[in-house]
Amino acid sequence: MRDERPQPQCDLCLDYISGLLSGEEQLAFERHLTHCEACQMEINELRFVWEALPADMEHMEPPEDLKQQVMDAARAAEMKGMRSIAGRRLRSKQTFYALAAGALAVLFLLGTIWNVQLYRDRTESITTIEQALTVPAAQIRQLIPLQPQTADAAQAYGVACIVDNGKDKQFVVYVFGAPQTGSEQAYQVWLVKDGKRSSAGTFRVADKGIGLLSMPIAADTLVFDAIGITLEPDDRGDQPRGIKIFGSA
Repeated sequence: MRDERPQPQCDLCLDYISGLLSGEEQLAFERHLTHCEACQMEINELRFVWEALPADMEHMEPPEDLKQQVMDAARAAEMKGMRSIAGRRLRSKQTFYALAAGALAVLFLLGTIWNVQLYRDRTESITTIEQALTVPAAQIRQLIPLQPQTADAAQAYGVACIVDNGKDKQFVVYVFGAPQTGSEQAYQVWLVKDGKRSSAGTFRVADKGIGLLSMPIAADTLVFDAIGITLEPDDRGDQPRGIKIFGSA
């Protein structure tokens, strides 16, 4: 359920782009948008990210409460960053854009995951429309910003999250603005625990700079201290051989 407490209009850009506003809220925000240059710039940036997402992937809309969880997680991470010293305000704003973009991408990907999960449930046992309403809603258990680690990827950013629908869990990674992979190259995601690295999967990035990874989680919990992403010569390594491009710390 949406938080009904009043919000400043300038804080509603992400909600507007992601379709979380009510009809009345949308009309009020659009009136505000006509005379607010800051919001116009922010909307344009968020639309650029949204339109850069793959348009040819069919997906169902995930539940509204799941959308709100993604947005709440992004805002919580933003508020945590804003508690730092005033001299880091610009970096905090950039971090929020990264989280906002990541949240939009996660919403898109979750729509696909939701579709796959619902399809799997329906094929395993015939499910009527009435029964489909009881399918558990997924929740974002963790949302972790991924920061660029090299000068070549200075404008790139990403996000990792754990999605749990009560039946199974998914580890999802999204990057935006990443250098394109060539030949057999692949990005490899590493989970770091007590200084030891284990592979969480690989993905490739095309010329738009977008990369997505979704891996099922068999264990009850996924334990790690940090996340790193390296650019590898291929997708067959069991230890990092390439340069670290993204990191959670």
